[in-house]
Amino acid sequence: MKKYIKSIILMAVGFSLLTSCDSELDHFNENPNSPISTTPTLLLSAMEVSTFSTHTGGLIRTSNIFDQHLAGTSVGQLGDIQRYIVSEQDVNNEWNTLYGTTLISGHILNRDFAGHYPYYNGIGQILTAINLGYATDLWGDVPYDEAFKADQGNKTPKYNTQQEIYQRLQTILDEAIVNLSKSVSSNISVPATDDYIFNGNTKKWIQTAYVLKARFALRLTQVDTNAAKKALEYINASGISSNNDDANTFFPGTSNGLNQWYAFDRSRANYLKTGAYFVNSLQNANDPRLPFSIALNKPKPPIVPIYVGNIPEDLDTTSSSYIGSAFASATSAIGLVTYGEAKFIEAEAKLRLGQDAKSALQEAVSASVLKITGTAATSEFLAAATATVDLENIIKQKYLALFLTMEPYNDYRRTGFPALIPNQSSNKKVIPVRLPTPSDERQYNPNATVVSNVTTNVWWDKD
Repeated sequence: MKKYIKSIILMAVGFSLLTSCDSELDHFNENPNSPISTTPTLLLSAMEVSTFSTHTGGLIRTSNIFDQHLAGTSVGQLGDIQRYIVSEQDVNNEWNTLYGTTLISGHILNRDFAGHYPYYNGIGQILTAINLGYATDLWGDVPYDEAFKADQGNKTPKYNTQQEIYQRLQTILDEAIVNLSKSVSSNISVPATDDYIFNGNTKKWIQTAYVLKARFALRLTQVDTNAAKKALEYINASGISSNNDDANTFFPGTSNGLNQWYAFDRSRANYLKTGAYFVNSLQNANDPRLPFSIALNKPKPPIVPIYVGNIPEDLDTTSSSYIGSAFASATSAIGLVTYGEAKFIEAEAKLRLGQDAKSALQEAVSASVLKITGTAATSEFLAAATATVDLENIIKQKYLALFLTMEPYNDYRRTGFPALIPNQSSNKKVIPVRLPTPSDERQYNPNATVVSNVTTNVWWDKD
């Protein structure tokens, strides 16, 4: 436990985690007997920094390759991901970041500081929900109730079922809303600049919590007949009203705090390109987000640069486009939970409930265009993008809007849209629908739910 706490402090102070592809936590070599103390401000900062790292790191790279926003090449290890080869060793770092940094920080905040720091605890609970959501959506059953009892002698926690985790997510967010609704006087101190996302603005954090509740509710459309009704209720309760309410990553652009998509391309050039399906979808629609989401390719002169992505079977072309400046400059912010996502959730929920969903869909697309380009969408583009209001187009427009997040991959598994064609040069010719259990868990935790087949559905994915 003390090793983790010290690692958290080092990470929060140095922002060093954001400059590398993999977690550096395992490289620290601390004396477990040395006294270590921490504070709510360090724990919160560490949770946010590690969340930014996860949101722009390996889990998102992998899910975006699976859903064809991105494409791995044979230059590096992402070529295997492109061929749907994911080993249990490949996911250890991501698992350890989630559990060894982010979620344990939230646990300590709740255990040691809940009584006198409800705002810190509330934000920590929301960040816990985001990261626990990442874990369960990719691995299914995961540890939570017993996950942080190593100091009590339990180093082999039992796993919660995914159904139980989804119940916990809603409870965690409900408790966060209660904590963040308390008076300022109930806190010994309150978050400010140590909160890189909202600078301690509790109203915006409560809005984020409700959108997350809606996200998790709608995820269960195949297993809960009331999923759409619940999701719409949460969106209506959120009060989120514009892109100004978005929860975004923060990268200062310093050597210790670079946007990871930018840093990845600098340190691992040509490992990763954009996917042809995504690029072509933007081009075919004359989408104004194209030059912001996608960078021009780099052909040999005198060939004129264009926007072009790799098809799933192409692992060798390295002259194609990388991610654009809106997402991959040194300081680019990426949406974690956004107004645009909230409106897409509203549109789908209303459609499923037999209500008029067009206005919500238009607002969702408008929010995305404004966020990515800085300019409002034209009426002509908006009319074309929202001419059809059905599940396929709502999910397709959401796919185009929520680039470099995990939500389109979750939606693809849940709805089958967009209708992607798997890599035909892969062994099984089936897009993976999960990650394998990390080797560390399989080897050292006899209570782990071990799944090695990446085509085995998670609980909420029944199709």
